[in-house]
Amino acid sequence: MKRVACAVAFLVGAIAGAPLLAAEGRTAQVSFLEGRAQRSRGHGAHVDLRVGLAVSQGDTIETQDATRLEIRFGDGSILRLGPKSRVQLAEAHFGGGAARRKLTARLFLGRLWAKVTSAIQGEQKFQVETENAVAGVRGTTFRVDANADKSVLVRVYDGSVAVAKRTPLYADKRRPPRREVPGPDEVTRDEWEKLVGRQMQIFISADGTPGEPEQFSPDVDNDDPFALWNQQRDDAAK
Repeated sequence: MKRVACAVAFLVGAIAGAPLLAAEGRTAQVSFLEGRAQRSRGHGAHVDLRVGLAVSQGDTIETQDATRLEIRFGDGSILRLGPKSRVQLAEAHFGGGAARRKLTARLFLGRLWAKVTSAIQGEQKFQVETENAVAGVRGTTFRVDANADKSVLVRVYDGSVAVAKRTPLYADKRRPPRREVPGPDEVTRDEWEKLVGRQMQIFISADGTPGEPEQFSPDVDNDDPFALWNQQRDDAAK
């Protein structure tokens, strides 16, 4: 079966939160680091990250074994990475007013947790891409696991996510915009979109075939150190 090259895109609609910061001199900065992580751009040298170091559009960030990394953006939104993860900040605009707030993070491998602290509206966007699915997020807290075999797990802790097939990740950006549908109706293999609500998850196989959204047990993360760490960080920030 021909592998489908897709993207996971999260357009996050969150509850109102703290206002955006004033004009920013940086896209984001490392706010927590346990272990070792590096950033690079293009074919440039790898730079070791540390707490307080800025990261910005175009940076690729990689974490090593036993590493936990938190990146805080100018609006207070957060991305966290688990061990042996790799993500690129393909698009990151947080200056010039709220309307220009845009983030596209490409998760190549590993585990990512996102928490959006203020509402995404109008032309704003906050999206995460992988090779194997697309999801428009309307909630504030979610995780994405991009596995080595190209399969993807999307788990939603707050809000809802519209998970759909997408054109190839690195295709011509002149493609028409993704349209939203009202819910997880059955559609063809070539065109599908499913709604994943709060406390639900969906698994997308390596060839891009989606499973059905299903509720996950409240104790599903009890033995998952990455999830427990994220929940502790989120609780501490309340």
